Amino acid sequence: MTITLDDVSNLLHLPIVGQFYTHETLDADSTIDLLVQALRVDRGNAYEETRYCQGAHVRLSWLRDVYKDACSRRQWTVAARAYLLHLVGCTIFANKNAPPVIVFYLGFFVDLRLTEGYSWV
Repeated sequence: MTITLDDVSNLLHLPIVGQFYTHETLDADSTIDLLVQALRVDRGNAYEETRYCQGAHVRLSWLRDVYKDACSRRQWTVAARAYLLHLVGCTIFANKNAPPVIVFYLGFFVDLRLTEGYSWV
């Protein structure tokens, strides 16, 4: 059994019309750069997290920590990006094994205009 486009539409009320989207693979340096730019984390912290996850991924628990830290520093844009990536990781791409979240989607939360026209599947 798998989640279908109809399930996404009915459960999350997300539109399923538009251009189909598949993500590209990020290399290690691009992943770290994106985390540093979008989430304002320390480069060393980003490196350790991606190394721990063995690729262009981060753990949900790590994202929660980034979110809490951003809120405490009153960096609302960063907090929103961390929250949105966490939300994507635990709803649309949910798995009971709690796998790491693909960092590639964070790029869409830097400039939300990039998401226009895509069906988020």
